[in-house]
Amino acid sequence: MKKNLDSYGETLFHLFNFRSRQFRDSRSMIGVDYESFIILSTVGAHFLTHNTKQGSNWDGVWESTRQEHIGEFYSKKKLTIFAVAHLLDIPKETVRRKVEILKKKKLISYTSELGLIPTDKIDDIMKPFAKMELLSLAKFLQALKKHKALDELLNLKD
Repeated sequence: MKKNLDSYGETLFHLFNFRSRQFRDSRSMIGVDYESFIILSTVGAHFLTHNTKQGSNWDGVWESTRQEHIGEFYSKKKLTIFAVAHLLDIPKETVRRKVEILKKKKLISYTSELGLIPTDKIDDIMKPFAKMELLSLAKFLQALKKHKALDELLNLKD
């Protein structure tokens, strides 16, 4: 890594602020702890990776999370509790417990056939959060650009 990354402190400052907002907003807007939020994000990322077309518009992505569309995609590429535990390096039992909480909140469902999938409620809960998250990410990147840290970060080499 480049030894004198001039904007290292600036980058970390804005990164910590971004994460703090994410932590706070996940609790207040979604009503889950941060680990559950990361599990929910993993389910969402899996869905987006396998079930949306590149270049889908904002509303199209959210429409595709509706239950009536999910089954046709998930039968071959299901996400299991074990896979989430492995991806996040969290004990399987912890993931299972948190998945149960997310199921009770009706944010995700789980079947042996389809695995972990988002529910219709995710549109109502996550769409406003995702919009705020994107705005927060934009502010984070704009702050890095303003302080000339973005170019340094993008050109960072091992």
